[in-house]
Amino acid sequence: MTSTTMRALIGGSGAPRLVEVPVPQAGPRQVRIRVAAAGVNPFDLAVAAGTLADYGVARRLDSYGLGFDAAGTVDQAGDGAGFLVGEEVIGLAARLELPVKAQAEYVVLDADAVARAPRGFTPEQAATIPLNSLTAWQALDRAGVGPGRTLLVT
Repeated sequence: MTSTTMRALIGGSGAPRLVEVPVPQAGPRQVRIRVAAAGVNPFDLAVAAGTLADYGVARRLDSYGLGFDAAGTVDQAGDGAGFLVGEEVIGLAARLELPVKAQAEYVVLDADAVARAPRGFTPEQAATIPLNSLTAWQALDRAGVGPGRTLLVT
């Protein structure tokens, strides 16, 4: 049985703060992930410092959830989510204004932001995939590298 509160890192005032918040509940087409590992990216520093609003990326809030990448186990699945409790998954908490994100004991994500974890990866390895994959996909898209095209990576 899950407790009613959990620990999460939030930012927005310069330094990350550890807070205790209610455990989030999955709604329709959402999953709750019991986080085993969360990525830490340079963009998290901007989130923690509260500079998102300065760059026009998000509304000015008192705090923002930290962490974009999560790896863990589905703990709760809403109707139509397409995942089963107990499945190992990775997820991308891409919405900037979420009050709690991947650097928490639990995170709720829309099912389309979640994928089954690659077999043979540790949670720490799997947690490096979501944001890095999105960044690579965006770079390929901007460079116009599509089907039938070749890209040399050195």
